[in-house]
Amino acid sequence: MMASMKFLAARWPLTVALAAYVVCDVLLTPPAGLETRPVARVTPLGFVVLGLLFVGLLLAVVALVLLWRGSSRAEIVAIVAALLYYPATIAEQTGHFSAVKAPAAIETVELVQVVVAAIVAGLAIRVLQGRRGPGQRG
Repeated sequence: MMASMKFLAARWPLTVALAAYVVCDVLLTPPAGLETRPVARVTPLGFVVLGLLFVGLLLAVVALVLLWRGSSRAEIVAIVAALLYYPATIAEQTGHFSAVKAPAAIETVELVQVVVAAIVAGLAIRVLQGRRGPGQRG
């Protein structure tokens, strides 16, 4: 009982970070109202990385569900979700996402999302290492 409580306590920060990841991803979508650039000005590469962004969002939701169910795969899914954010932000920062500069609100959310994605990946790795125990290899 005590070991399972410890394990759940270790997963709680990852749950919070994944929830923040989902919120940030949703804020980057046009329905949230912060993204005002016309879709017609998104580049072909922009559409590719946008697809990766949505796959990452879907995987973050899947990781949350897996965490709630106690699945041992949740952390791996969370890491993949977090890593799928970075191509979009790199394309944005290098001017390859859209022919129109990002609104200030989008730039702010993107910077927050960079940090959140790193936290998600770091926490997921930490939980994985905790499950394996000291000195054990995957």
